[in-house]
Amino acid sequence: MAGDCHCGSPQAPHGARVIPIRSMQPARMRNCAQAGFETVVSIPIRLHDRLMGEVDLFFHAQVGITDAERSLLEAMTVHLAGAMESLRLSALEREEAVSQERSLLASELHDSIAQSLAFLKIQVQLMQDALDAGNAAQAQHVLGEIGLGVRESYGDVRELLLHFRTRANDEDIEPALLTTLRKFEHQTGVQATLRMQGHGMPLAPDIQIQVLHIVQEALSNVRKQAGATRVWLDVQQQPRWRFEVRDDGVGFDRLAGRLDETHVGLDIMAERAARLDAALEVRSTPHSGTSVILTLPALRPATPETPPALPSTTPFAAALP
Repeated sequence: MAGDCHCGSPQAPHGARVIPIRSMQPARMRNCAQAGFETVVSIPIRLHDRLMGEVDLFFHAQVGITDAERSLLEAMTVHLAGAMESLRLSALEREEAVSQERSLLASELHDSIAQSLAFLKIQVQLMQDALDAGNAAQAQHVLGEIGLGVRESYGDVRELLLHFRTRANDEDIEPALLTTLRKFEHQTGVQATLRMQGHGMPLAPDIQIQVLHIVQEALSNVRKQAGATRVWLDVQQQPRWRFEVRDDGVGFDRLAGRLDETHVGLDIMAERAARLDAALEVRSTPHSGTSVILTLPALRPATPETPPALPSTTPFAAALP
């Protein structure tokens, strides 16, 4: 235990020490003496006055060290302290990477599987209503919707398990947005309109993926909370990309704190926007609808000398809102 011997002391002085075993408190050096050692040379490992450990050299004879040997041993422990600190920082980086990976996995589960299950829950209730009413045609239609939802969820789960990512979408941004809106219309019956303005630089695939996820989440919140009859997606490409999802629903008073039911979705949208270094704004007025606005930073053309630095992302999944 620390303090039971001359070596391993938490209060070890700076610099190398030569400890003659048989002449310094034999009771405290009993184990070393029984092992046949005569001298211990102890060099503390310090980094910026922080004691990290020590190196102990055991000799079977009485020895001393020269000034050159002392300098060499102390220099060795300085390098050893630096290596130990590098290992510690590397471990912290690995922990941070694991934390980020878990966060990304949570986002993927929320954006795909959780939303798919929410849609299936609604369809199951519609199936029950159709069966109670004896409406076989409606029950058959809802059964088809359930089958489609299950197949998409199964595909997303397989991709998550195999690649820790949901299915990527290779479309350009406009058809990808149209596909998202058509699926939203099919699932909710709410009319959705896309309006593109201007001609901007194409979005990099990783950026497009994050944008599509944010749009999906905004539409999901409309479906769950807004009670809307119309949804508009306005896209402005110049002077920078700007996406606005707005609805004619019930809205809410942000100052009144009615965000509990959607805070997870808003947090995930904010996290994705932060990865893009983009601005995310939510505007809402009671009985006058809600707008979610995503504004991307100015895009610079990629060149071989200065490739654009893209954030760590996960690909877009055609998930159910």
